Amino acid sequence: MPRPAVLSLVVLTMFLRPAHAQRANRAVYIDNQGVIRWKDDKREVALFGANYVLPTASDYRAAGYLHADRKAMIDEDMAQFARMGWDGLRLTFWGDWEASDSAGNLLANDHLDLLDYLIARAREHGIYMLFSPIQLYGSNWPDALQDTTQPGFGRRFGKARMGTEAAAIAAQVNYLRQILNHVNPYTGVALKDERAIPFIELVNEPWHHPEDLEGSVRYINTLTDAVRSTGCAKLVFYNVSQDFRIGEAIRRSKAQGVTFGWYPTGLNAGHELEGNHLRAVDTFPDMLRPELGRLPRIVYEFDSPDLRTGTMYPAMARTFRAVGAQFAAMFAYDMLKTASRNLGWQTHYLNLVYTPRKAMSAVIAAEVMHRLPRLRSYGPYPENTHFGDFRVSYDGDWSALTAFDAFLYAGSTRATPPDPAALRRIAGYGSSSIVTYDGEGIYFLDKVRPGVWRLEVYPDAVPVGDPFEPPSADKIVTRAISRAWAMTVTLPDLGAAFTVQPVTKGGRAVGRSERGRFTVTPGVYVLSASGSVDSTTLPARIGNVGFTEYHPPPADTLAPSVQSLTAPEYLAGRDAELGARVVESTPADSAVLYIRPTPGGTGGFYRGFVMHRVRGYLYAATVPASVLREGPYEFVITLCRGDSFLTFPASSHSKPTDWNYHGQGSWKLDVVSPETPLRLFTPGVDAARLAFTRIGDAGRRGLFRLGLSGVTGRPVFHLALPVDSSGWSPADYTASLPIGSRIRARRETLARADEIDVRLRGLGPRQILYVTLSTGWDRRQGGGEAATARDLTGWSACSSPFGERTASR
Repeated sequence: MPRPAVLSLVVLTMFLRPAHAQRANRAVYIDNQGVIRWKDDKREVALFGANYVLPTASDYRAAGYLHADRKAMIDEDMAQFARMGWDGLRLTFWGDWEASDSAGNLLANDHLDLLDYLIARAREHGIYMLFSPIQLYGSNWPDALQDTTQPGFGRRFGKARMGTEAAAIAAQVNYLRQILNHVNPYTGVALKDERAIPFIELVNEPWHHPEDLEGSVRYINTLTDAVRSTGCAKLVFYNVSQDFRIGEAIRRSKAQGVTFGWYPTGLNAGHELEGNHLRAVDTFPDMLRPELGRLPRIVYEFDSPDLRTGTMYPAMARTFRAVGAQFAAMFAYDMLKTASRNLGWQTHYLNLVYTPRKAMSAVIAAEVMHRLPRLRSYGPYPENTHFGDFRVSYDGDWSALTAFDAFLYAGSTRATPPDPAALRRIAGYGSSSIVTYDGEGIYFLDKVRPGVWRLEVYPDAVPVGDPFEPPSADKIVTRAISRAWAMTVTLPDLGAAFTVQPVTKGGRAVGRSERGRFTVTPGVYVLSASGSVDSTTLPARIGNVGFTEYHPPPADTLAPSVQSLTAPEYLAGRDAELGARVVESTPADSAVLYIRPTPGGTGGFYRGFVMHRVRGYLYAATVPASVLREGPYEFVITLCRGDSFLTFPASSHSKPTDWNYHGQGSWKLDVVSPETPLRLFTPGVDAARLAFTRIGDAGRRGLFRLGLSGVTGRPVFHLALPVDSSGWSPADYTASLPIGSRIRARRETLARADEIDVRLRGLGPRQILYVTLSTGWDRRQGGGEAATARDLTGWSACSSPFGERTASR
């Protein structure tokens, strides 16, 4: 079998000042139907991107923890915005805390300078901005709560007084006038006249007072008048989603549109969520309230917090268009230099390099905003998983755009473009009918001309920790590893044998594909059907990206690591496949899994089983049934390189079969009989991973505590619903726990299970508990099946036969 050409490329980081970029300088207006349009061609505006917070607050400090050059960070991050096809950005600026004094006078400092620089760089990349100059919340959250040095009026007055106290309002008016009159030294244009900023959001998440209609209108008008007093003609927006009762005040005010935010999976779970959340983004009915009828809509913040899926962003963008939104900004983009640690915002995580599946879904979501019509609904889940040229699939954790001109996919997919010969843009994570790729990074293919394509490949993003746990500057959660991987490109105009040419100074043809297959390392390449390409014939830019522009992450220098991916239980009498993620920059010669009965049980020696690579960094070993009898087991994994050995999880420099092996750590699993009951919920272990119905604006916090059973002495789960002074209490409250991972290895025997057993007691009258197994959320029937327990008094074991379950949605 012919061996594919191996291409190695050392890529230089190039910070280009684009001379011929499609600069963001178009003007907008609102038509008589409340639709924002471009003045030059009268087409509807539709913009998508993210909040970017580097100039102030926690992201500013995060860059400092790593001693990074903040302006260089802006350069590379704005290039990534453009590379993702984004054309929107929210300027989330804590000027009320960090770039003003207590009376609202603008301070010329590093924060303001970085804001100016960001505006200039974003403008050069064709990015339009929503300016949000007053944040209200403390800029010292969450890592600098003891810092009391912020000079601004936001610190002086606090959020609660901003909309009602005369001095606080006067400070806001003063500040708005000064910052809008401020001339950006990098562009020579005052912010009030900057066309790349068509929208102003007066205040971020204000403390609404809907009970005071006249006072609310007066406050909004006062801030709007401050903007207009500078001669600024930008479109003025005001937040509605903090309390939708403020809608009538906005309608009566001088504000021209509304902003709203959406976090359908809650905030700050403290760990990565599991399960299918697509049903939660079917619709956003509050944005269709009649009082908002002809007001333009902007999504100032959105995310699916604590998730890294490839499905949620396109589905959310579909709903944004269904309620008429014309601008949407995810919160908040992780800077390339800090994204390996998710150092900025714990519950949010998005970066082109470090979250490639999620980033690719954000690329697709931008196209959803650009291509779907406003105010069209696509029905409820799961019917709405196919909308226009877009698809989302929970089963495979992928989304895709399959259009004539573009084929984009977040996750390996069997979806196919209607006409491969018509494609001009391909981008993906995983493999497809056009690109087969073994690596775990994102890649882009852009057509330059017939028979010539630009290929851009990023390093593998390999998770080594939960990014949604509390962050630290010295804790890496995702590694970016540059490895050589095979890639096959199947495009009609390239054919089966094409030149693969690295884009470097004086670059030359270094290899040809064989049947479309070649081996590639991260970097930028030209693929040509007719041989080497003269670099002088190549365009300076592809869209808003420089042709040679490439911003790789810092080189990975960490030691090897191994993560167990095994289930907690396996069946006796069956072969068991045990998996792990083996993370190292250069593959070991071999990996061996060693397993034995847990000492103290039946005892025994470790037995080794060679692991094989499944794909990427995933390895597996098959342990035969003859080795696995009922009981507890422990196992370790040894990486072998020549005569050197490294055994995990203890990182011991020996192997378990050595006479002097002294590794202290191991992973555990149980081997059980098919008749052994499967425990679905253990309070002491599972309570911290429950997801709850959101009550108010405090995220999805659990209203529970753990106690100890007077019978068993083991932890019990205590849940009490709140009751306010008026006697109000939620009509229902839901706690959910994904259990797919723990039942996967027991799937063979689940069909024979005949009941659910719950041990519980009620603490008051009329107690009703519904236990629902959601077996079909991702399938056409939706919902699952539910069992009901009523009037619970005293501890008792409640059993519900499966045959008595009822359909649940």
